[in-house]
Amino acid sequence: MHPKIIFQAYQNIDKLWQRLVSVPSDIALFISNLDVVEQGILYPRYQKFIQDYQPLINKPTPDELEIVQQLEQHGVAISSLDNLAIPNSDRFMLAAENVSQELKSNAQLPLYRGKHTLNINAEQIMRYPELFLWGADAKLLRIIENYLKLPVGYDGLSYYYSIPDSREVGPRKWHRDKEDWQMIKIGVYINDVNEDGGPFECVTHEANELISQAMCSKSFRRYKTALHHEIQEILPEHLQDSWYRSCVGKKGTVIFVDTARYYHRGKPPHKFERSAIFFGYCSRKPRHPFFCGRSPLSTEQLQHMANLLPEDRRDCITWRDRLSGLAKWIPKNRLKV
Repeated sequence: MHPKIIFQAYQNIDKLWQRLVSVPSDIALFISNLDVVEQGILYPRYQKFIQDYQPLINKPTPDELEIVQQLEQHGVAISSLDNLAIPNSDRFMLAAENVSQELKSNAQLPLYRGKHTLNINAEQIMRYPELFLWGADAKLLRIIENYLKLPVGYDGLSYYYSIPDSREVGPRKWHRDKEDWQMIKIGVYINDVNEDGGPFECVTHEANELISQAMCSKSFRRYKTALHHEIQEILPEHLQDSWYRSCVGKKGTVIFVDTARYYHRGKPPHKFERSAIFFGYCSRKPRHPFFCGRSPLSTEQLQHMANLLPEDRRDCITWRDRLSGLAKWIPKNRLKV
């Protein structure tokens, strides 16, 4: 039998398995977003967590506070590796460029032909630990803590090598993330990204309010994805040309964004490939914990990464070990955007 046929059969079986495993979390998502549950139980509990944690928040530096304020005002803040001056960023970028070359080579293989995006696997992350550890830097955690106003759970990284095929699929559709009430993704461009190279895009605050009202009219539609033209049809005339921000930038551009509150997407690349790493963060008692922890790393591999950090930062990686109740036992959702 042809290898491609075998691979396609494996993919179909894997997708079926993902759907079956995800049924409990899909049911939990529906129930948790019913008004009586959300407004009567979950949201008051979330507010209590924030109130109790206020005396424990680490004070940010002035430049960190500026990023927090931009996030609070606009949902997105743009910086760079040079401006952030995080230790070992040079090693981080070198490792990221090596992975980009590996994924580019894989994209040429018959096995991966037709895929719009290639992702990093556990073996590559373990081979380049500087990628994962960069996302656990104290400066980044302090910024996120001051935005979330809660202790930070580091949810790992995703590396996206995007093929310039113009397809509006997967995370290239407009969507919001499900993990928490508020959460942060930090994106780092590994190559220069212009409008034809698939920049990250995020809607403006005004447009986000209108889109959220339209898309969230019923709880089961709250996390519905949408094509670009479908969003445009929702918006009034005066917003048609100014409803989102396109984050073009040079290699080393760093994007902070609240992907739970704001609709966003990776624009489909038209002419140029794009390599970007996105690091995910939520609180340690997230709204939907069964949508967290979908990193390719195993529990043992995560513990290994935690052991490479100073003791005061290890909890940001191993936070899932301290989940309790249904949050601990509902299987992780395996379906991607």
